[in-house]
Amino acid sequence: MVRTGEKGDQVTGESGEPRDRDNNDEEEEDSQSSSGSDSDGQSESDSENDSDSDYMDDGSDNDSKKEVAGGDRSQDGGDDEVMQSGYVPDLGGSQATFRLPQGIRLELSEALLQLSMMFWTYQSQDGVMTCSTIVHFAAVLGIHPSSLAYRNAYDYTPDLAALVWVGRLLFLEYSLPRFSYDTLVYRWPCRAAYPSHPERLEAIRTKYMLRGCYSPLAELIELKAFGKSIVRREGARATLTWAPDGGSFTIGNHKVIRLSEFCTTYRAAIAQVQELVSELMLGWDPVIDLSAIRDDLSCQTPGWSFLDHSENRLSGTYKAMARRAWSSTFRGKALAKSGHWLPGPCLAYLEAGAKMSKQGFSAFHITSGLPGRATETTGIRFRNTKLAIRNMCIREGQVMIIISYNKARASTNHAFYVVRYLPDELGISFVTYVAYIRPFLDFLATQLELPHYHSNEFLFSDPRHKRRHMSPSQATEALKELTRTLQTPWTIQLYRQAAIAIAKRHIRDLIKKRNCYHPSEGSDPIRVLAAGVGHRPRMLLTGYAIDTALPSRLQAELLEMYRHLSTLWQSWNQEYYSRHCIAKESAESEGIPQCGPAVVRYEALREEVKGASASCATRDIKSTSEVMTAQLPPGFIYNAEHQILICVACKSAISPGKKPLYSHLNRTHRILGPTCKAYIQRFSTLQLLPLSDIILPREKIPAIPGLRVFIVFRCSVCQHLTSRWDSILDHISTHKLGMRPLLAWERGLISRCYAQTFSSAKGRIVYFEIMAPSLATDSSGSRQHAI
Repeated sequence: MVRTGEKGDQVTGESGEPRDRDNNDEEEEDSQSSSGSDSDGQSESDSENDSDSDYMDDGSDNDSKKEVAGGDRSQDGGDDEVMQSGYVPDLGGSQATFRLPQGIRLELSEALLQLSMMFWTYQSQDGVMTCSTIVHFAAVLGIHPSSLAYRNAYDYTPDLAALVWVGRLLFLEYSLPRFSYDTLVYRWPCRAAYPSHPERLEAIRTKYMLRGCYSPLAELIELKAFGKSIVRREGARATLTWAPDGGSFTIGNHKVIRLSEFCTTYRAAIAQVQELVSELMLGWDPVIDLSAIRDDLSCQTPGWSFLDHSENRLSGTYKAMARRAWSSTFRGKALAKSGHWLPGPCLAYLEAGAKMSKQGFSAFHITSGLPGRATETTGIRFRNTKLAIRNMCIREGQVMIIISYNKARASTNHAFYVVRYLPDELGISFVTYVAYIRPFLDFLATQLELPHYHSNEFLFSDPRHKRRHMSPSQATEALKELTRTLQTPWTIQLYRQAAIAIAKRHIRDLIKKRNCYHPSEGSDPIRVLAAGVGHRPRMLLTGYAIDTALPSRLQAELLEMYRHLSTLWQSWNQEYYSRHCIAKESAESEGIPQCGPAVVRYEALREEVKGASASCATRDIKSTSEVMTAQLPPGFIYNAEHQILICVACKSAISPGKKPLYSHLNRTHRILGPTCKAYIQRFSTLQLLPLSDIILPREKIPAIPGLRVFIVFRCSVCQHLTSRWDSILDHISTHKLGMRPLLAWERGLISRCYAQTFSSAKGRIVYFEIMAPSLATDSSGSRQHAI
């Protein structure tokens, strides 16, 4: 706890002026050139606190104030803790009230600040600052704690910046304290004792804080400026290493990123949003034609969006959703009964709507193009407000997100437009969400009298209903949740670094260096037109034929450039997935090392198994009439021996019971309505065992028709089966055979065989060995392939 008080010059003399973190007043011009930014050591996300106008958030400050007002009081303990901390709750107000601690703690805090200021106000008579405690401490920080070598300038300057920032705060308290320091031998007066606060600050600043002063703070500023000059000369630290095959790279401390993960996550993010939107629409699939939606990008009316355009006919859609929900079920439970909304299912629906914020953000962040910072992407609006224009717009049949942002906007007062286009399938899902689902969520929250579930103008609402929109930390959690199965789950900062690395390597050749407002090629149409009218290209683009439907600094030429960039990013993901991921998807899922002659034999064997699986799936049912029942809907097989129901399309057994059957038919195959009900009634007449109660065959058996055939690895010691190469190597090590796992493979202790599993669901896969499946027959008759 830092206690405020006033200090005189009797003990330590005057001290330099600290500068508050939010103060926009800088030091003298000479000091500015040497001190640089105080946030060198901060991460990118920490420094992205700039307020944004036009297309950015106008309510984040209010949110933080509310959290400060309500957050500290919830942690108040007993009276002892209150007196120690110096803060007591103000029962009549909305904020905590500061009070001084008492007794020994007050004396200790005042003496501690006095000692600190003795260090910071030290001045050398001969101009040599090596005797200063602060300077000596800064020198110790320049030594690496483990290697005991000197740290480089890139790693060292952030610590200096932090030390300078702390020193300025202490000088601010020293210059104009709010309370007097009465327990010291020489009393330090409070700020009221000084007739002119600016004169007091100026006196301390000129003596201790200017560049060239013989004080510790001036020495640190000089050292920091020297370190920054070294950083500019040497460049930033390299943190990325590409693999030799170009299929992956490593960032920082063993954070491995695979290009295949980008493509699969890209597709998974879109599919995840589509599935949730389909579920929230309660089986309704209205036709949405983005090319027919009208929008006005220049409209600044508060509360307006493309949903309010009369030609779109998207207003009042909650009524149709309410009528549909009145007789619909959500996750197997009715939303309403006997003229009343049921709280349980309705609350589950509202929670699913809140989940859409996280999934929608992840999908937008990954698929819309090169990623932005969390502070600019979490505050996206789909409606205008009094202080800002909406970010979500539709133009020429595509959903685009327009953001006016600059990391240094607070200090430079300069920002520029960044436009990102959504893929068509994701754009349709977003329009469906804001046009149908969001209004119905508000209607449902009103009916249940749950005001905290009401939405606002932000596209990505706070899932916890505490802020007006999602915070950067929640955005990182959403991205981690989407990529939790990857080797390195992504954070916002990690994904941004990785996406830029991929763009620089793979799509930079597809983009020609181009500035829409400064064309340089002689064949450029803009340059030709400009020459024809006697103007330079910049004047033609910024001064003539400005489209009133667009912002003046965001004309069609710039939109086309951003659309091209988003299209390149989306096309690369799809192309890389089709070239690399689909062909290697099965091999990668089984974890086989992609080298050596064993892999060649393995790939050849996989081709045989593909034919074997097809043969098993289409084998004549009459040949196994004792264990099969043919009177089933097409696409399903009943095995009487094991009492299982097999889905031919999924090549897996289905769990018995009305709820699992309904989930499989409805969500997996989209079999709805009376057809789904008839299927469930027919399956209910079969004798089916729960998958956990099925006895696995201990001996090698013929392949069960309909189930997928796998190539697995078998431990010859205990007959353990697994499809993963690394798992079998780990398993063979548990037997302590006195040899390396690869040597056990060479000596035949690890072999390959055919296997099947009753369930392919995650966590339920248990393999059992089967005989070699028979393949297509030729003129010589049936033939089998042994491993």
